[in-house]
Order: sequence, then C-alpha cells, then structure tokens
Amino acid sequence: MVTSMQKLQTYLEKFDYIYFSLIILLGLVSLVSLYQVQLLQGEYFVLQQVVWYVIGLGGCFVVSYFLDLDILKRLSLFVYLFFLLLLVGILIAPSSISKEINNAYGWYTIGGFSFQPAESMKIGLILYLAQVISKGTDSSPTLKEEMLLVGKLTVITLIPVAVVMRFPDFGNAMVYLAIYGAMLLVSRVRIKTILIIFSVPLTIILALTITYFVATDFFLDRILGMLPSYQASRFYGWLQPEKYTISGYQLNQSIMAIGSGNVSGYEHLPHVPYAYSDLIFAVIGGVFGFVGTSIILLLYFMLIYKIVMISQRYHDSFGTLIGAGIAGFLTFQIFQNVGMSIGLMPVTGLGLPLISYGGSALVITLASLGLILNMRVNTMTFMFGNK
Repeated sequence: MVTSMQKLQTYLEKFDYIYFSLIILLGLVSLVSLYQVQLLQGEYFVLQQVVWYVIGLGGCFVVSYFLDLDILKRLSLFVYLFFLLLLVGILIAPSSISKEINNAYGWYTIGGFSFQPAESMKIGLILYLAQVISKGTDSSPTLKEEMLLVGKLTVITLIPVAVVMRFPDFGNAMVYLAIYGAMLLVSRVRIKTILIIFSVPLTIILALTITYFVATDFFLDRILGMLPSYQASRFYGWLQPEKYTISGYQLNQSIMAIGSGNVSGYEHLPHVPYAYSDLIFAVIGGVFGFVGTSIILLLYFMLIYKIVMISQRYHDSFGTLIGAGIAGFLTFQIFQNVGMSIGLMPVTGLGLPLISYGGSALVITLASLGLILNMRVNTMTFMFGNK
C-alpha cells in the first residue's frame, strides 16, 4: 500500500515544473498589468487578485494531488447536473441573491461574495462530454453511431448555452460551443461527418458575412435590426465603431491604447473602460508595446502546448478529451479577448485567462489546469505505449 510520504514523493518527482512556471509567469503578468491600471486609472485590484490567486493555486494543488480521475469519470454526469442546477438557479433566485450587474444576470451575490456559475459550468461540460465521447466511439464507428453521438453531445452542450443566453451571456455561450467543437474534433468522429453535420450553420455564417460586405446597409438595418437593441448595439459598435461612437467607445479606446504602445510601450494611455477585466490586453499593448504582447502570446502558446502534450500521453482517452476541452476553451478565450481588443471580434464580457481580474473565472481556470497536472503526475506507462 502506498503511504502518504511515498505519494508525495512520487508527486514531486512527476510534477511538471515548466508547466507550473508558465502559470506563475502569467500570474505575475496579471499583477503587473493590474498595477498599471491602478497607476493609469486609479482602480485598485492587485491585492484582491493576489487573494484569488492564492485560493486558485490552492485549488489547483488539491485537484492535482487528491482527485482521482477514474472516480471523476464515473461522477461526471452528477458534476454536470450540479453545475447546471447552479446555472438555472440564477434565473429563479430572488433578486437579493441574483442581482443584475451591467444589464445582465449571471452572479450569485451573498454579502460581499460573488460567484459566477457559468465559469464552473465549463468544467462540468468538459467532464461530461469527455465521459460520453470516451465510451461512445469505437475505433471505426458507423455513420449512424457517429450521428447519434454528435446528437447527444449537441444536446448536452445546447442546454447550458440556452440557459446563459437568458442572462444574457453571449461570451460564455460561445465558450461552451468552443469546448464542444474542440472535443468533437479529437473524438473518433470522422471529419467528413462533422462537416456534413455543420454545413448548414457554416453556410449561414458565410452568407451573413458576404451580405455584410455586399449589402452593408441591408445587413445593419434589416438583419441586425431583428436582434434586441442591447445586442444589436454591440454589433454596430464592433462593425462600425467610427460611426457608432457610443456603442463603439470601448473598441475605439482599446485600439487607441494598443496603437500608442508602438514597439516597446508608452506610459500615457487613453481611458479604457473595464481595462482591469475585458480589455486588459489593451493596457498590456499600450504599456509594454508589441514586444510585451508578443511575449504574453508566446507564454499562452507554450501553456496550451503543454496541456495538449500532457493530455495526449495520458493512458485513458477520458483524460485526453479533458485536455482537448481545456485547451479549446483557453484558446478561444484568448483569441476572443485579443480579437475584441483590436476589433477582430465583437466585445463580450470574456476576460483574458489568468490575467484579467476576476474571482470565479480565475479560480475555475486554475482548478482546470490542476486537472492537467493531475494527468501529468498519474499517467501510467506501458511497454507498448500509454494507450
């Protein structure tokens, strides 16, 4: 029987110090960036971010050391349902607990503590999708089996998507879809089948894109006009920020801040709304310039590379799929946040992972990274390969 000391020794021997160092480096970037926000705009978040990092790293250690992924696999449905229940609770909770913040719901607020269940739902969704895929695909499934599996995965994903759209939370809805897409791509479902299934939504997106460039006025007036005003204004501010200066104010200020940074940075930046969370990349670009943003993106690339490599070597496809889901949501959030800071994507409430100020998002992200570390420590090796 393995003693606690032997377990700790094995843990320290197999611990991936490079992987953990990347997390710490991004944490230091977060603190430096938030300190710059304090200097530039007088908003104080650094001390609270340190507290969240301590809590999150504690959770990362607990998940990586104590959690048994085999048990988690068997409990994945219950984890998914529990987090889904928390998500639905936002819609039915009394206003004293579920308050409206910035014209949207999504937080439980009790005393001075706030919790965003949409963040924890990411882990619940990843675990359950991984469990369903790992037992639902043979080495050579038939088309019918593939279609049934994709249908089941689609339903599992669209349930939380439908709930968060009621808040509304378009950003996390897209994250759930990104998780779904990433995990589907690494499943044994053939690419041809995936393309057949998603040919309709891809055609619609392509048609809308062409319509915008060919008939801009029709697109803005008729198509976007069908959306609720608060959603349409975001698209107006994204597509034509120079014309819709009020709804495009965040984007205009973000682009000005990044542009002023040039190669090596600039101290005097324009005011950037929500610079501590949604648009912290604009602060990084303005203060540290192209060099600073390039280093940040390199750190992210190395972290995601480590996630993919560690999860691919895990002896169970369940772990490999978890890694795909985590890499998928991190990659999408990085792309979305950087993209909306430079006008490539519409502005949403998604922060930059591990850097933006936040409680729930930061703690959940660090806990999910703990799952990857758990795989690194507990991967079994066999004579003819791990799988």
